Amino acid sequence: MRTKTKTSLRLHGLGSESTTHVGSSSRALVTAALAAVVLSAACSSDGTRAGAAAGTGSVNPPTGTAGTGTGAGGSGSPSPGAGGASSGVAGGSLATAGAGGVLSASSGAGGAVAVATAGAAGGFVVPPTTNSDHCLYGYSKLPSDDTMAAGPVKYSTPGGDDTTLQPEVLQWMTDNKWTGAHVIWHAVRGCKDGTAGGLLGPLGLSTSLCKDHPELVPADQNCKTAGDGYQFLLFHRHMLQSLKALWPKHAADFNGFAKFPTTKADLPDVWNTSDPNWGANKTQILAAADIADNIDKPENLAKFPTEGALGHWLQCNVGAAKLSGVPDEPYIGLHFNLHDQWARTGGAHGLNDGQKNVTNYMFWKLHGWIDNVWEKYRVAKGITKDTTAMQKYTQDLKQSCNEMDIAESILKQTGGGTTTANDCPPDVNESGDFHTKVRPLFESASNHCASCHGPSQTSPYANLTLGGQVSSKCIVGRLKRASLDGGQIKLLEPGDPEHSFLYLKPAGLAGGAGCVSTDPDRPCNTATMPPSGKTMTDAELKILYDWIKAGAAGPT
Repeated sequence: MRTKTKTSLRLHGLGSESTTHVGSSSRALVTAALAAVVLSAACSSDGTRAGAAAGTGSVNPPTGTAGTGTGAGGSGSPSPGAGGASSGVAGGSLATAGAGGVLSASSGAGGAVAVATAGAAGGFVVPPTTNSDHCLYGYSKLPSDDTMAAGPVKYSTPGGDDTTLQPEVLQWMTDNKWTGAHVIWHAVRGCKDGTAGGLLGPLGLSTSLCKDHPELVPADQNCKTAGDGYQFLLFHRHMLQSLKALWPKHAADFNGFAKFPTTKADLPDVWNTSDPNWGANKTQILAAADIADNIDKPENLAKFPTEGALGHWLQCNVGAAKLSGVPDEPYIGLHFNLHDQWARTGGAHGLNDGQKNVTNYMFWKLHGWIDNVWEKYRVAKGITKDTTAMQKYTQDLKQSCNEMDIAESILKQTGGGTTTANDCPPDVNESGDFHTKVRPLFESASNHCASCHGPSQTSPYANLTLGGQVSSKCIVGRLKRASLDGGQIKLLEPGDPEHSFLYLKPAGLAGGAGCVSTDPDRPCNTATMPPSGKTMTDAELKILYDWIKAGAAGPT
């Protein structure tokens, strides 16, 4: 992959404990004297209302012409996100964009700068920011908003009917590399624990991206800190707000569930023929969902000291380690439970296909619900009325936009984001116990393990493949490795099912197997699979147990 020398500006605030670096491959050259003027004005500008608008796209671009003294924000009266203005620079005007006075000369890199200095020949002008900088001013409405159909598009998969977004939205996502950029955002949060490769590979990228683009790799890694939880909430809000700005007449398609779905009445068309089935963990799931739906109650607010703690709880998978200092963190896994509920195996837009799930209609319903819970928390905590907190939030939201833009740029330069060939295509000549007895357990509609753990091109959870368009030989071959769930217990130990997570997890026995973590970045995850709780019958578990006990032979 080509790399470029990057200039780095420090942007604060995405995680409460960390500072994130954002680089740009090209920046306008500003003289040292001009930079000093800019920084001086940024520090002295009236920024008390900067960032008061909640979210990307909530402010209008500044008006006025640089050099007139009435530029962006006006003297002493900056608009949200504009940072402030000064009219005392040699008769000109100066505006720095971004709450907190962050300086950058490139669109989408953390802010923008517009400067005019009067001189003998009328002054030198650096062009002011315009509304083309969507990280500052949001996206403009697309013409297709007037003609696009509303609601989901229904299509059939081997696992049953599924729903995707309208073709116009899918085309825009393709053109702008959104699906791949979403993958990169998640992948770089696995750079330090070794899980990034499984997400990056299908994009035609490698883990060298972690070294080549350190500006994208946060100190807060996946589900390890409250900072990561906060970033998860910010990033998906940026995406939601962008779609609503592009298609404002169709904003309802990107709104979340009004409440956590418990009956078919809570679901959109196509999915409202039956009540959701929350499985063996239903009691825990619905109790946690009730906390989320009523997050503004004092006893529920008290469970989450920060937005990041709330984000960690909402984001992370069943079995994820609880945050230090958050002793009352309830059952973790709602995000994955929601994804799992409407996952269909083998579809082109599967909700559990990490490479494509942003194209699924229900992705936005479930993430919209998470976003609603977060906003209710923010209001109840008084965050939306705290000027300082809102300044930080506005800048943090811009930073999420910047991260996505950098990822999009990487994909456009490398040609990544394209569909790769099927990994280990199925072999019609395969037979044997695994192929005819064990594999069907993983691919059954009742267990649907393969909807989360498909071929490598779908970025399967835990880099684990249990079915889909892949040969049985490849499945078995890749099972014989260490587990990514931490500790000394392997994913598959031929001849020893009692020390094979492949059996212990669906049997609900992993918690008592004595897993001891050997890596602080990989604590033991002994949760029952699937996330909704045990689904395999005793007879099915015996088939799996016997196959492992007999040596876990591959297909013939």
